[in-house]
This record gives sequence, structure tokens and C-alpha cells, in this order.
Amino acid sequence: MAFVCMSPAAAQQNVEAEAPIVVTGERAEQAERAADQARAITLRPSADHPLPRRYAPLCLELFGIDADYGAAIADRIRDNARALDLDVAGANCQANVWIGFVRDSKAAVERLRREEPELFASLKSFEIDRIFRGSGKAQLWNVTEIRNRDGRPISVVVDGATGTEYKTNALYQAGRLTSPIRNDINGTILLFDAGHAAGRSVQQLADYATFRILAPVQDFAEAGGEGMETILTLFATGATPPDGLTDFDWAYLAAYYRLDRGAKASAVHDAVKRSILDGPGQRPNANAAKQ
Repeated sequence: MAFVCMSPAAAQQNVEAEAPIVVTGERAEQAERAADQARAITLRPSADHPLPRRYAPLCLELFGIDADYGAAIADRIRDNARALDLDVAGANCQANVWIGFVRDSKAAVERLRREEPELFASLKSFEIDRIFRGSGKAQLWNVTEIRNRDGRPISVVVDGATGTEYKTNALYQAGRLTSPIRNDINGTILLFDAGHAAGRSVQQLADYATFRILAPVQDFAEAGGEGMETILTLFATGATPPDGLTDFDWAYLAAYYRLDRGAKASAVHDAVKRSILDGPGQRPNANAAKQ
């Protein structure tokens, strides 16, 4: 039997060779933090509906901002969506996302509630209330619709005898393993306070808008805590926001759009955790859309 005596240098090299074990441990801790943060920012839909998602190609319209500056923001948002393998509409499309820069975003929302109530028709009272939560520097809401899993509207049938209305969900093929419905985001309005947006870069504004228009999340009002770096701190008091979408942000969005179309809000926690554990290789290629 042969015995090998390691030199101190060789022993050190052997310890360093095991460094990935430490990295794995750090990643597991990071994944737990990411999962907790995902749970905190995810806005639950009403009536235990599936999470709302974008199924139609993304079509943007910006207003209240210099045309060239707005075009640069829109281009960045489209590139981000393509990096996530989401569809982007071509030229002359019909807008389904409106991004505006106004003097007072809260006052603008209240005015729209009076003058264009149909824009809020799909929202419950608690969903209207949370438009104004978070930093208060940008207000966002989605117009959503429950459809069957094939994307067709759910029909309303009237009982001829009683006059009672009820919904019917006719599917081409039924199954127990997938949800019979999905929750479509048909339109999104995002209003920035122009004064607070001033001084932010094109990338920061575009990436913040990307996160909020693709998933129902709340931004942060204040910095602090043990959370991970995120563009959602762009307007947080006391924060030093990142230059753009962070590893957490990409992990969240990638995980969100990998979920089953019938997934509930509770599923996001584990999905983001798995996305972080999978490592940087699972991060979408943000340059892919430009190649």
C-alpha cells in the first residue's frame, strides 16, 4: 500500500479545487432570498384566477416624451421581450401597452377613472387601490380577461326560461393536467411622473417598464432589507438603483413565462428559486434579439 504525503501547496490546491461546493451553498442561500423577494412583489389576481400574462404580440405607444428618447426606450423594451422569447408586433400595430410621462401620475389616474371608466372595468376595488402603492412615482394597471386555454373568449349563455346568465368554456380537447382557462393581459397603462423620471437613463426607464408591463409586480417604496438587487428600486427612497435589469429580474421574468398558463401566484416563489439555482446559464440572452 502506498502512502502519499501532500505538500502544503498541493493541499491548498486541493482545497481550492473544492471551491464550487462553497459557491453552490451561496447560490442556495441566494435562491432562498430571491424566492422570498418574488413572493413579496408578486400581485395576486382576484378570485384565485391564474396569473395574468401577455399572449398577444407586444405593441408599444409612448407619449409625453421627446420622440427620439421615447423611441430608444421602446426599442430597449422590445429587445428585452425578444430575449425572453416573447412576441413583438411589427410596424403599424395596434397598441396594447401605453407608456406616458405626465406631471402628476396619481392625478392622471384619477382623471382617467372619471373620464374613461372602461379602462378600469376589469379591476376589482382592491386592484385599483394598489395602483397607488409602492414608490408612487409610476402608476400601472392591466386590463385583463379570462379566456379558455386556447385563447378563445369564454361564451356567456342566457337561460331562456329564467333569464340567468352563465359562462361556458368549450374546449377542443379537455384534460386534467392543464388548466382550462388562462388570464390574458389585453392592455397595460404605465404612467411615469415626468419630474421623477428626469435624470434616469433610457436603459433604467426601459428596463423598469419591461419588468412591470410583463408581470404583475409592485415596485419598492424604500431601500433596505435583505432583498436582492432589482430595477424595481428605481424610485425607492434611499436606494442606489442598478443600471438595468438585474440577475434577479431576469430570473423572475424567465421563470414567470415558463410557468403553466394556469399557474397561480403561489407558484412564482418556487419557480424563481429554481431559476436562480439553475445558475447564470438560465439567464436569457439579452443580446440575442440584436443579432
